[in-house]
Amino acid sequence: MAQWNMPVEPEELLYALKVGNAAALNQMPLDHTPGDGLEIVDEETGQVQTVKFTDNAVNRFGVAIAREFDNMGSKFFSLMTRIGALMRLLEDERAKPFVELEGEFTKIRNALIETMASFPISPEGFMDVDGFFRLLENVKKENPKSQISNSE
Repeated sequence: MAQWNMPVEPEELLYALKVGNAAALNQMPLDHTPGDGLEIVDEETGQVQTVKFTDNAVNRFGVAIAREFDNMGSKFFSLMTRIGALMRLLEDERAKPFVELEGEFTKIRNALIETMASFPISPEGFMDVDGFFRLLENVKKENPKSQISNSE
């Protein structure tokens, strides 16, 4: 059975974000576009199901990551769970020192990505947000360059 909350390597999470963003922005060719459908394999039964998605930026983001990381297996689900959690965290005021808006783009400091890669997430995708930011504060104290300063 696929797991949705495994820790991932920080480099994998960063790479998944880059692959997804490139696909979403049509900056990379996709061998398989969302409109063509995506085959999902049930890890327990081996049964294959084809699911068709609308071809839009969000679906290109997910399909590119699925293709890059084991076609919908535990690695993909765990990456997507962590990316979803990361996107929700970006709305929190405490994330501001680790995020910079540059035009239409959002730059995220490595400390935020590295902490998200291994921070405990429940099987349902929930996490201790306060605990996450406490850990992130410790990372910031250990490595002040992990924060975007106001002078940049």
